[in-house]
Amino acid sequence: MMAPYLRAYVQHNRSSVLSLAAISFIACAFLGLVIAVTQMLLTDYFVRMEYLGQSPEITGSSISFFVVTAICSIAIVLMLKSAFDVAMHARIRNLGIYKSIGATDAQVRRLLLAEGCVLALPAGCVGVFVGLGSAFLLVSGLVAMTAVNRTYDPVIEIAPAAILTALVASGLTIVISALLPARRLGKLSTIKAISEGDANYERVHKPGAASRLLGRMCGIEARLAADSLRARRRSMRTANISIAFAVLAFMTLLNFETLSHLSTQETYFQRYEGVWDVRVMFEDAARYGVDEGVVSELRALDGVTGVTFGDVYKEDSDDAFYNVLTDSARSARQVTSMLEDRYSGEQGVEVLNLDEEAVRDERSRSGIRLFIDVFAAVLAAIGIADVFASVLGRIPTRRHELAQLVAAGISARQVHRMFTVESLLIIARPLALAAVLNSAIVVLAVKVSPVEMSAFLANMPLAHIGVFLVASWLPICIAYRLGEREMMRGPVCAAMAD
Repeated sequence: MMAPYLRAYVQHNRSSVLSLAAISFIACAFLGLVIAVTQMLLTDYFVRMEYLGQSPEITGSSISFFVVTAICSIAIVLMLKSAFDVAMHARIRNLGIYKSIGATDAQVRRLLLAEGCVLALPAGCVGVFVGLGSAFLLVSGLVAMTAVNRTYDPVIEIAPAAILTALVASGLTIVISALLPARRLGKLSTIKAISEGDANYERVHKPGAASRLLGRMCGIEARLAADSLRARRRSMRTANISIAFAVLAFMTLLNFETLSHLSTQETYFQRYEGVWDVRVMFEDAARYGVDEGVVSELRALDGVTGVTFGDVYKEDSDDAFYNVLTDSARSARQVTSMLEDRYSGEQGVEVLNLDEEAVRDERSRSGIRLFIDVFAAVLAAIGIADVFASVLGRIPTRRHELAQLVAAGISARQVHRMFTVESLLIIARPLALAAVLNSAIVVLAVKVSPVEMSAFLANMPLAHIGVFLVASWLPICIAYRLGEREMMRGPVCAAMAD
């Protein structure tokens, strides 16, 4: 029974099959990405500790590795479970018919589990290796950005143990995700399984206040879109939570990074502009006062226009600061190079170049922004994958709904607008929530920082946020376009007969 069933299902449900395979690919790619990045960060930690001559915290690092992997697996299990739930529930009547002709609960469970593994495991294995390759490129980029801040050579490689862990974790994730809905559906009685197929079509939902408001402002298409999302809010819970958290985390982290950047500019780079271009810092030497020999040595360097001692902003520091002004950026680089050679063998002496510090700061912030982008993209992708599962996995249900709307006089253009508004609402609702919460967070953060609100508003990363929102909406729009194309196939009478 199993082989004919799978062949017939693949032949007549290509959209659902492709959707399930795509979601499995994305989920396992992210799992491979997290495992590989975590492993390479641990390797970098061990290399750094060895360079510094310190003993690494092996137990803590190992625990963090497994905790990160477990958290990612749980999140992906929820995403895949939702996808399998949609795909299996769409054929619940067929399962009832199989049980009516003699199939046992165990046979139904094995059938659903085999279906999930056959359709998802190959795509999942490919996704793992794509995730591992993406992790290698990501970490290589981060290392390149922070190269100037490193005093040791990093090791960039994916260990065989990480590859094996990613493959095993992905396989277990797919099996568990398929097993959870398979066990539940396998226990349904024959009568309930057959009758529940029509339950979703006949369920009536009272229009909400938001849908009525949208209907008055934007027309019947907006109201229908809001009502449709409200009717399916339980099946899209994972999508709504993931996208809302992704937008909120992205906006909050990016605004905090911008605020941190402005604060650093104001309290460091702008503060010391015109005070020093090159600084020599001697640890625990403030109590000895000014060393005239050091001052004379600094003034004798080519390109130096002035030398001062101390730092009014660090009067409580035990370190001694010698501030050097130069006639050009080129002279500052030359003076920095000469001083680094001069004090290279001495402990407790640090040479700083203000321009080089600015470059290091910008590269570090580029790495932080890249991390924010990847982190938010992973969260958003979980929600987007759930949208794909909901849209493409419930095509028969939506086709029946669409047939009723067409019979009531809705045109094809209005159907297209309805789906467009529905895809926009999936992004608009978490954006509105994130905007309200983020506004309160930003106001509190600005109050405790040295940055004025006007300066922050002038530098808000609106373009970056806009690009992220558009990039998150486009896959959702594609999912609805694919679903719309499948739903609109065939005459209206055929759709109503489904």
